[in-house]
Amino acid sequence: MPRPYLHRAAAAVRACCREQGIPYTETSLLASYAILVRYLNEVGLSAGGPFECPVADQYRPR
Repeated sequence: MPRPYLHRAAAAVRACCREQGIPYTETSLLASYAILVRYLNEVGLSAGGPFECPVADQYRPR
């Protein structure tokens, strides 16, 4: 959903979360970007070092 319309959906999503017992969290745009970057770093770095690509090894000169 485009960001400018999120405020229109917030009430419906909040009600649905309350009915389902799901925590609903609101944050600012900048804080949401920080959360996203932190998550992507966590997931990306857990896969190993940045230069440990098995496919890349076959293309490196020996």
